[in-house]
Amino acid sequence: MAGDPEPLNVYGFSQLEIFKDDITSEVWFTENQTCLNVKQERDQKFDGSGAIRIKWDKQAGGCPWLGLGIGWSGWAGKDFSQIYDKAALSFRVKTDQKPMNGLPWAIGFEDYGGSQKWTGGTPDIVVNGPISDKWTQVKIPLTKFDMQYGDFDIYAIKQLLFQFESNGEVFVDHIEIVSL
Repeated sequence: MAGDPEPLNVYGFSQLEIFKDDITSEVWFTENQTCLNVKQERDQKFDGSGAIRIKWDKQAGGCPWLGLGIGWSGWAGKDFSQIYDKAALSFRVKTDQKPMNGLPWAIGFEDYGGSQKWTGGTPDIVVNGPISDKWTQVKIPLTKFDMQYGDFDIYAIKQLLFQFESNGEVFVDHIEIVSL
């Protein structure tokens, strides 16, 4: 309708919000509580009404893959081709454990053909780190995922993936696509 405000977008891309407040049917994870425990969190949140609490232990055994995926926007395909070099994945994270310079995670995107592109949770993605008991931004330029190479379909992104290594416990909130 004329006069309605334009939805929030980054260079025309409007499927910005990946996770905010509630674990929904778009969020899935390895279901073995010995190795991975993912819970809705209401007390520790960056903003809004909730966050995700993630506790993992890769060494606990019996869990060959520890991960979490989010297929936001109703699992619709997302086209990153116009924002690839202009946008970043951003989220807020904090821990009540010892401070962390980075995250012992692999972070990736999967397309609808099953191809995946990954990057590490290295210290350079932590804005004004380390990660501590204060909410800290993690910001990863989409170019770090090398989506334009190989058989990855940048026009049909299915989901965001987190693969957990080592062990730890964090709170994660406000996962989104932002401008660089």
